[in-house]
Amino acid sequence: MNTKIKISILFFALFLVVISCETTNLNVNENPNSATPESADVNLLLNGTLLDFSKWVSEEDEDNRYGFEAGMRVVRMLHMYGPLYENAFEPGDFDDVWRQAYSGVLIDAKNLKILASQNDLFHHIGVAQILESYTLTTLVDYFGDVPYSEGLEGDTGVFNPTVDDDQELYNTALSLLDEAIANLEKTPSASLGSTSDLFYGGNVNRWITLAKTLKLRIYNNTRLVDENASLAGINAILADGDLMDSSSEDFAVVFGTNNTAPDVRHPQFVNNYENTPSGEYMSMYFMNLMVNSDDPRTRYYFYRQVNEFPPATAQGIFDLPCLAESYPSHYTPGVDPFCTSIGEGYWGRIHGDAQGLPSDENKITTWGTYPIGGKFDNDSFSAVGATSGMQGAGIQPIMLSSYVYFMRAEAALELGTNDSDVSMLEAGIRASINKVVNFDETTLQSSYAASESEIDDYVDEVLSDYAAANPEEKLNIIMTQAFIAAWGNGVEPYNNYRRTGMPLNMQPTQSSAPGAFIRSFKYPSVAIDNNTNIDPKPNQAVKVFWDLNDANLDF
Repeated sequence: MNTKIKISILFFALFLVVISCETTNLNVNENPNSATPESADVNLLLNGTLLDFSKWVSEEDEDNRYGFEAGMRVVRMLHMYGPLYENAFEPGDFDDVWRQAYSGVLIDAKNLKILASQNDLFHHIGVAQILESYTLTTLVDYFGDVPYSEGLEGDTGVFNPTVDDDQELYNTALSLLDEAIANLEKTPSASLGSTSDLFYGGNVNRWITLAKTLKLRIYNNTRLVDENASLAGINAILADGDLMDSSSEDFAVVFGTNNTAPDVRHPQFVNNYENTPSGEYMSMYFMNLMVNSDDPRTRYYFYRQVNEFPPATAQGIFDLPCLAESYPSHYTPGVDPFCTSIGEGYWGRIHGDAQGLPSDENKITTWGTYPIGGKFDNDSFSAVGATSGMQGAGIQPIMLSSYVYFMRAEAALELGTNDSDVSMLEAGIRASINKVVNFDETTLQSSYAASESEIDDYVDEVLSDYAAANPEEKLNIIMTQAFIAAWGNGVEPYNNYRRTGMPLNMQPTQSSAPGAFIRSFKYPSVAIDNNTNIDPKPNQAVKVFWDLNDANLDF
């Protein structure tokens, strides 16, 4: 049986188990979702922790908040409403991210470690430490200084925890990964259960590989802070030889097709194929980037509901508000897409477009097959719905082998690690394309599917450009390919863009004066309103500690 299918079934089955456990007896005096470690079963607690983590990274909420998807909007993967960076996102947009991190994942991990340590369940502790480490770094990446050392001490009377220094939190996260590896390499009284481990089915070696890969991620993300430490750390990891290098090791939430009791479909499928449908605009820049380079992933990333843009029947500003406007004077003609510049049915919006919403939900370009389990673009040009394509059996990519190859290429070029930047670049491109084109097996025989020759031509062209490029251009090519491969993940491209300022020549916002780029997001409302020790930031130009790139992103 296909691994993805097995995990989808497992995810669904365990969801039912958890729900049944929580609803067997509703006449209780204690909240079953707040069970103490002493009263919990360690494998159910592991399962619940992984479920909470899965919901957190997938932004599963009922309020249509942006959450981590904001990272994709800021870097022009999805359309960002504007016109100014300052008003593009509100503190409330991140309330669920904050709540689910602290009252969900981090407290779950704390309780799991306590219960597992009572019985020498080292592998359970290791998994908890990996989830804790990733959660900490991601909170830092979005907000900077956040509570941690006092953040989980509500049971001891600390209800207004102070924030910790973001660099120290990264150091803590790195130490957690080292501790996790040590625990996962021990022999426990009992190992992970195949049914309680939603991600790797009890395969401890996969968790060890993930921990070492996340160490690489930290060293690469902080390379501007201490190049020598990053170089030594990455070379040590490379010498160890245990990094993600195949899709079988990918770290991703896998969704299914069941739509009731519980709904296990990808949240973005539900939002864009059923609830609206097609409720959010694709970025004209991102589509233009892929279409103009004949990227073989294009038909898998995007689905066109119409074959014309604008259609012959377009009713002016009622269908396309941009038709009433002139081409922005600060845009480069022939480079920056605006309104109708792509054509062929690719219908989205430019960066920072804050105009009203016409009735175009059945016309705009939407998510495709990868990664949300949508519909493959085979020129059928029809409106999407709940039964379209893979019916939501997608993934939420967290850390993929393709991401790892691009990190290694960047580190080889910029730090001189014991890797070949060219080999890593090619491996990253091929790993990404292979995952995408094989994501839905029913598309493999389509006449519109990417052929081997098309894939080879694309890779050869990128490598040819790379061979002729200067050092800055080489880094731009690596980061552009990493950018494209990260489709569906809001964290990595946002980090990459701030760290390198690349891809270069991104489309400006619609406004010629959009204000300061978002170097970190505002603290969530739930944090400001409920914690007297967290003050609002003076502005969104506040950088996280590793963001030492001096490129001007305020455009």
